[in-house]
Amino acid sequence: MQHKAVGLGNIHQIHNYEFDTIEERDAFIPSLEDLKLICLVNSPFSYYSLKSIEPIEWKPLSTVTINLEDFSVYSQAETLELLSAKQNIYDIKSSEYKCGYLRGGKEVFGIEVDCGALPNTTTKNITIPDYNVNYNYWIKASESYALKEKTIMPLPYVGINQNGATNINIAIVNETIRIVNFYNYSTYNAKIVLNYTKG
Repeated sequence: MQHKAVGLGNIHQIHNYEFDTIEERDAFIPSLEDLKLICLVNSPFSYYSLKSIEPIEWKPLSTVTINLEDFSVYSQAETLELLSAKQNIYDIKSSEYKCGYLRGGKEVFGIEVDCGALPNTTTKNITIPDYNVNYNYWIKASESYALKEKTIMPLPYVGINQNGATNINIAIVNETIRIVNFYNYSTYNAKIVLNYTKG
């Protein structure tokens, strides 16, 4: 709205016209000067801009159309089942567990792999338990760690100001978790969490 059109008590409102209903708006006959002006419809509450007068066409300022078929969602029964089993969903363990969300429309599962002692300036390969060539695996770094008594390091680990000499690199290579480091971390035991989808 132009400043000259602002009425007293309506400082910087965005609309030029106000209608109670869509029917009242549609009964309004705009002129050429009304093009691109904005109206407020109170029921249902929404704003529109006048796109054309021949034919008369009001376009909503913003709109979102959601089709449920475009999303992979849990059914009501599945949602209730997940909520009732919330404690188990987030119980990270060495056997397969459900993570409680989808990725690419597929349910995500997790498993914690006990990798034992970290290597001493070398490479260590750990076979993924119950590996399946048709699954899509990735490392859940936020839940993976190395432990030595009460000292905990995140995995993978990036050392500070060490030019990579103290880094711990982790990757999934075929059916194995590969751990590579150039420092002696053999006194630390590693737990690496994998997430995956099936197929």
